[in-house]
Amino acid sequence: MFGYLQRVDQRRWADTYLRGLLSTPGRKTVRHMARTLALPASAPQALQQFVTASPWNWETAQQELARLAVSGLSSPAWTIGTVLLEKRGRHSVGVRQHTDLPSGRRVNCQIGIGLFLTDDRSSLPVSWRLLMDDAWCGDLERRRRARIPDMLTPLPARALALDMVAQVAGRGVPGSLPLVFGLDAAWDVTHLALQLAFQRRAFVIEVPASQPVVPVSHPDAPSPAVARPVTAEEGARAARSRYRAAGDRPLSMPVRLASRPGAPAGRQVLQLIAEPSKTEAGFHRFWVTSMRGVGAEQVRSLARRSVTTDATLRHMKEDLGLLDFEGRSFPGWHHHMTLASAAFHFRHLDRLPVPVMEVRSA
Repeated sequence: MFGYLQRVDQRRWADTYLRGLLSTPGRKTVRHMARTLALPASAPQALQQFVTASPWNWETAQQELARLAVSGLSSPAWTIGTVLLEKRGRHSVGVRQHTDLPSGRRVNCQIGIGLFLTDDRSSLPVSWRLLMDDAWCGDLERRRRARIPDMLTPLPARALALDMVAQVAGRGVPGSLPLVFGLDAAWDVTHLALQLAFQRRAFVIEVPASQPVVPVSHPDAPSPAVARPVTAEEGARAARSRYRAAGDRPLSMPVRLASRPGAPAGRQVLQLIAEPSKTEAGFHRFWVTSMRGVGAEQVRSLARRSVTTDATLRHMKEDLGLLDFEGRSFPGWHHHMTLASAAFHFRHLDRLPVPVMEVRSA
């Protein structure tokens, strides 16, 4: 994985850091990892130097992660995961105040956008981006201290996701795989769908019940000059009543998206998939997809892969130290996230436990 690193000491510390992430109980700080691996007293500083200051290119390792992932998965798709990395203080690169939607509380955190290759059983992380804003990119002193690249500008999460796909595609990794966005990753659905359609990408995006849509009588019908948007839930209920759909089979209907209630709908015709609730009369999950020739059951199965991605993120947070890096430097954050991803891949291979190895002081 890290054989491309030019220096012997870089390759050695990459190996050591991975072993530390895989075998250290509790928090994966460099001191705890060095203690677990029985390393010399100088090892914590060397590990910190390797992750935060050593100038190695993490994108090469991420391309290798993608190549390994796609070779071991059956009919993979791209999935996007979002992780909030809570921090104390204001010095961790990219940190901001953010509202955690599930809990409604305000948290001080970094926001990581992850790209995964996912099939029906496994979701493997391959690339990461840190969501940045003007408070960081517009402050020259903060940029200098965090070693933020000069060319970096704030981009929306959807642009970061597509940039990651473009970065890791190739060398046996097809860029044309479907893109699946879970509800927490569906930022500004209308603009996201428009951008994906412009690039002719197949996609499935989970949307809230309140998502404005305009039902379409026929997929090839021209967009009316005036059309009243309804919510995804309202449209699904009306369609079920009209077609007398029943049971737990997902409902499918052609729609156009509107950015907000009362706004004009776009021209692109998508398919709205609604999953009936098992306990109530209505629906409880909704997706829009560009894959109009694919059956609703198949789209639902593809969309549910975001649940597997969520499980991977939980495992990485609880067992592989995703939350344990202070992350004050921009390169250091990407180094740590890449190493944690490599550790997950190793764990996924279901090999023997990682042996403790002695590493000489750098």
